Amino acid sequence: MSALDFAAMLRAEKRKARSGAVAKPAPQQKSQQSRPPPDADTAALDTSRPRPALQVLPGAPPTIAYAADWISEAEEAAIVAAAKRGDDWVTVRGRRLRRLGGQAGEAGFAPEPLPRWARDACAAAAASDPSRPAPNHVLVNAYDFAKESYVLPHTDGPAYDDRTFTLSCGADAVVVFKERLKTSDIGVRAAATRCEVLLRRRSLLAFSREAYTECTHEIGASPDTIGPSCAN
Repeated sequence: MSALDFAAMLRAEKRKARSGAVAKPAPQQKSQQSRPPPDADTAALDTSRPRPALQVLPGAPPTIAYAADWISEAEEAAIVAAAKRGDDWVTVRGRRLRRLGGQAGEAGFAPEPLPRWARDACAAAAASDPSRPAPNHVLVNAYDFAKESYVLPHTDGPAYDDRTFTLSCGADAVVVFKERLKTSDIGVRAAATRCEVLLRRRSLLAFSREAYTECTHEIGASPDTIGPSCAN
């Protein structure tokens, strides 16, 4: 076989391979993943309703703020119903969880559309500080306080902007902020409690900057136990 014949045969084989690749159907799983969630277009908030202003709590770090009765009872019921309609719940330690808006990670973030009820809530919360964009990622945590349900001490990490909003629905709970230990102190001494905040049903909590980067936050296995350092 001459070099010319071999080159022609190689080109023909490449054309055949390309033709087969184009004809290959897309995996069925990919089309299923693009299906919108059941709650995609569900509204829950009255977007014309004025919201109480976030207030810094006495004795708490200055970058922690709180507003009671931030949503109405009807809005709370609508948000809970919308969230329950989702079919993407996963079970994690101490609770069930939905991740809305895409998969967040240090390697990068590919945003996905939020359900309308979550998008409206993010926009309303962000109105308290218009210097920053509205949140584009939501974690929905479902607790069963009849059982041992909790969130271990953690920080939200560099994948997010240094600001977090927490909207409480369905029950009261206590979130505990503690100092973030240096690696050399872990296992050597206990982290000091900076403050506790009682999250009433329908309230909004916001924390940012130092409270975000220098503190951990947690919801213990006894979420309705109020300690002596509760700021509200």
